[in-house]
Amino acid sequence: MTTLALLLAAAAMLPGQTPPAQTPPAQAKQVVAVRAGRMFDPKSGTILANQVVLITGDRITEVGPADRVKVPAGAKVIDLSRATVLPGLIDGHVHLTGGPDGLQYQMMLALYSATESLKAGFTTQVVMGTHGGGYADVELKKAIENGLFPGPRLLTAGPVITITMPGSATYPLGYKPFETNLIADGVEGMRAAVRGLAHYGVDHVKIQTTGPFYFKANGEMVNQGLTSLEEIKAVVDEAHRRGLFVASHTYGGEGLKTAIAAGVDDIQHATAADDADIKMFVEKNLPVTMTILDHRQDEPGDLKKWAPYSRYRLAEQTWKKMLAAGVKLGFGSGAAPPPERVFNAECFCSHGVQAEMFPIFVKWGATPLYTLRMATTVNAEIIGKQDSVGTIEKGKFADLIAVAGDPLQDITEMQRVKFVMKGGAVVRDDMTPAQ
Repeated sequence: MTTLALLLAAAAMLPGQTPPAQTPPAQAKQVVAVRAGRMFDPKSGTILANQVVLITGDRITEVGPADRVKVPAGAKVIDLSRATVLPGLIDGHVHLTGGPDGLQYQMMLALYSATESLKAGFTTQVVMGTHGGGYADVELKKAIENGLFPGPRLLTAGPVITITMPGSATYPLGYKPFETNLIADGVEGMRAAVRGLAHYGVDHVKIQTTGPFYFKANGEMVNQGLTSLEEIKAVVDEAHRRGLFVASHTYGGEGLKTAIAAGVDDIQHATAADDADIKMFVEKNLPVTMTILDHRQDEPGDLKKWAPYSRYRLAEQTWKKMLAAGVKLGFGSGAAPPPERVFNAECFCSHGVQAEMFPIFVKWGATPLYTLRMATTVNAEIIGKQDSVGTIEKGKFADLIAVAGDPLQDITEMQRVKFVMKGGAVVRDDMTPAQ
């Protein structure tokens, strides 16, 4: 024993001295057992019967058939024995903020938007730009992770990078602390923009490579290319050096071809991709996340200008081609707060109704299994989180949802999510004993 230790021990035994308090032993974390009557496994593409999922803290510790996985004594049991349990869904394209309101309101809007989608089963949400909300997504993520209130897993982007052009700075600086986008020009301007985004703590970078568009009389969509090849390469290089992936707002034309050539990691939209573009997607294994509910909302305005052509109708044609060609297709809704985006008139909302996309994709030729994989395993790979989300496996986050029926037989079941768990905590449980 050292001299210091001896002196401290002796001092503790002097009259009137209180022995040092002993640190109480740490309490064991509560084990949660979920009994799943049916469980969807995206990897095998099957529904497994009578499964048990054991959870400690925010992670899955064991999963398997009920006759093999024993529920520990004292575990909290959640009975979903008459339901189908699925991995938490991933929406690869959301906007939590938007509009001309001040930043304080934008923060509340972000929390509302994220929570509505979480209750619908989207336990992971990829923010594709704040649309005037500055870094509200980054701050919201911080608040959720610090336990201030429940919320989804967020991958944040902050403001979208774009070049100087008409419409890129909408709000007067005297009114809004943040412009709609992050304006950058030239290679060094792009690098500086990425550095600024990284400084504020974003998870990825989004750049706008196409701008205004119109339809020709023959139905061809013409897109204005924005950023140069060198500018996009600078963004990709600077982002990758900091461990950030790059997504792009890209419809088609020159802006799409330069985004592909520059090494963008995730193309958003690709509404007007031609056959050569689709071939490059396949050769490079480059994922495409086509938002369609926003195009559906915009269709009346498009038809008023360019009937019979619209982005929604073109999206259907392009998506079918990409599906047939074997392009890696992600699931992204484009959901945003009202009144900016309203996908469902009854609830006057877009967040929370993203599952309307599942039957649309099935109508366009995909199987229910394919669409479910889009929102689970495929999206997990696209965002580089396949080791933590996307499937119900040991070691992954305990992000689970449940529906009453079998979504492989009726994909509209995904529009009726009744149970949501994120990180082992129940967010929603509307299951009745009969279900």
